[in-house]
Order: sequence, then C-alpha cells, then structure tokens
Amino acid sequence: MRVVTVKAIAKELRERGHYLDELYQITIAYATSLHVRYCAVDAKCKAIERYYQEELDTDKYSWEEDDEWTALDDERSDIEDELDNLFNTVIGFEYDCNPFKK
Repeated sequence: MRVVTVKAIAKELRERGHYLDELYQITIAYATSLHVRYCAVDAKCKAIERYYQEELDTDKYSWEEDDEWTALDDERSDIEDELDNLFNTVIGFEYDCNPFKK
C-alpha cells in the first residue's frame, strides 16, 4: 500500500478553498502527527528486519514471526488506513464549507 502524504492532503485542501484556515491547520497538524508516528514505527520495523537479516539465520528465523514486529506492522497498517481515510475525507470537503465558522 502506498502511504498518503501530508503534501497530498494539503494540496487537496487548497484546491477546495481551505488555505491556511482553521480546517487546513487542524487537518495538516493531524496528518503530520500521523506521518511522524508512521516514520517512527516504520523505522522500528526496519530495525527488526535488519537484525534478523544480519544477526540471525533467516532460513530458520523470520522477522514476520517476531511478536514485536507483528504488532508494529499492524500499527503501521492502521496509520496507513487512517491517512487514507483522512485523505478521502478531505476529498469530500465542499469548497465553501468550513465547520469551524458559524
């Protein structure tokens, strides 16, 4: 699965008329926090994979059977899904609709 980027979400917000308004700021802050979490989890997964490749015999042991890697991979998938859902929500925003304005 390809990860939705913060840049893609920002572009969609701008195209829908939300440039630096409250909706833009909150959405980008949330997307950025998801992206930072994703990078941290992904780095941990890659570290575990490297450990198995460099320190252990991968014919006998697989990182995919490691409980910590499995939990991190699940978290990574959840974050990917959340970014995808956020992107799809942004696509559904109407041009002149800002839920923070009365």
